[in-house]
Amino acid sequence: MSILKALALQKALDQANSGGIYASMLLNQSGSPIAQAILDSERTTASIAAHIWKLNAVSGDSIRGGNLGTLVIECELGKVAVGSVAQYILCLYAKQTTETGLLLTKFSTLREHIHTPLSSITES
Repeated sequence: MSILKALALQKALDQANSGGIYASMLLNQSGSPIAQAILDSERTTASIAAHIWKLNAVSGDSIRGGNLGTLVIECELGKVAVGSVAQYILCLYAKQTTETGLLLTKFSTLREHIHTPLSSITES
């Protein structure tokens, strides 16, 4: 059994915040933050994105069927990438001018990096 180190998780979230990305958050299924690195105040947007993800997971077959790995929402003031990692929801919030490809690359890299430690928590 491995133990998730809070400082290592925080550092991973902090490292994602560059290149136009200014908020990275790990949320539980109800949208409450587990860990976050926020350069600006975007908690509300991420919580809304987590809620949308949860509604799709409950009602949509595309997520349960494995077809949807990441949801990108383009808002008036920025972009949000949201998806599941283990039993949690990962959100990255970026400026509107940030390339969607960069946002998705950072999202998938961060998800891969934290997946194993988070999975060991949910299995124990």
